[in-house]
Amino acid sequence: MDIRADHIALIARYSMRFSMRTGGGLMYLLVLLITGLTVAAVFISPLEMVSKQGDRLAGVDDPVEVADQILQSDGVRDAIGWITGTEDAQTDYLLRTKPALLSAIMLVLLMVIPYTTCIGGFNQTSGDIASKGLRFLLLRTERVNIYLGRLVGATLFTLASSVAVVLLIVAYIHFKFGIYSFGSLLGWGMQGLSAIFLLSLPYLALCAWISGTLDTPFGSLALSLLAAGFSVVFLLLAKAALVSNTSLVAGDLDWLMRLVPWGWKYDLLDHSFATRAVGILAQLGFTTLFLVLGVRSFNRRDL
Repeated sequence: MDIRADHIALIARYSMRFSMRTGGGLMYLLVLLITGLTVAAVFISPLEMVSKQGDRLAGVDDPVEVADQILQSDGVRDAIGWITGTEDAQTDYLLRTKPALLSAIMLVLLMVIPYTTCIGGFNQTSGDIASKGLRFLLLRTERVNIYLGRLVGATLFTLASSVAVVLLIVAYIHFKFGIYSFGSLLGWGMQGLSAIFLLSLPYLALCAWISGTLDTPFGSLALSLLAAGFSVVFLLLAKAALVSNTSLVAGDLDWLMRLVPWGWKYDLLDHSFATRAVGILAQLGFTTLFLVLGVRSFNRRDL
C-alpha cells in the first residue's frame, strides 16, 4: 500500500466541499442542529420559565441562580448519578465544579451523537461504488488513499459541524443567563466537544467500513444505524437477562457495555485524568480496529 498524505489531503478537501452540496451533508447538518438545540431546550426552557416567573414574584433575588441551584440539588445529583453510573465525586464534578446546565446538555448529547454521526458518515464511498465513479480515481491513486481521504473528509466535516453547535449552545447560555463566566463555559464546552469528537471517531470508521462494503447509500445508512443501535440494545438486554437469571447484580456486568464505544462515553468527561486517558485510548482502539477492517475489505472488493 502506497499511502500518500498529499493524495489523502486532496481527496479529503474535495470530499468536504462535496458534502456541503449534497443532500446527505445538509441532512446531517439539519439533524445535528435540531438534535443539539432540542437537547439544550429541554434544560434551558425550564430555566427561562423560572426566570420569567421569578421576575414577577416578590422576595426572589435572582431566579436564574435559584434555577441553577435546583440543577445542583441532591435530587438532580442522584438522577445524574443513576444515568451515568458514576461515583458521587464524578457527579459533584459535573454539577457543582463545572457549569451544571452545560454538563446536563453534554451528557444527553453523548447518548445520541453515535446515531447522528452515522447520518453524517454513511455515504463515504457507497454512492460512488454504485455509480462506478471510483474507477476514475483509481487511475490516479491507490484504494487506500481514496478510503482514508473520504474518511478524513467526513471526520473534518463532522468536527466543524459539532464545533458550530457547541459554540451556539455555549453562547446562548452565557448571554441569556449570565450565571457562569464565559471562560468556564467555553473551557467546559471545549472539553465536551473533544468528548463528542472522540466518540464520533469509531462510528465514522464503522460507517466507512460499511460504506466501502455496500454499493447502495440507503443500505449503508440502514446498516450503520442498525450496527450502532442494535449493539447497545443487545448488550442491555443481555445484561438484564443475566441479572434476572443469575445471582449477579447489575454492577458486576458493567463491563458488558465496554464492548462497544458507546459504553465509554462518560469516561471522556471524567474528573480523573487517568480515567479520561483510558476512555480516549478505548475510542482510538475501536477506531483503529474498524479502520483496519474497513481498509482490508475495501482493498479486496470489486469497484
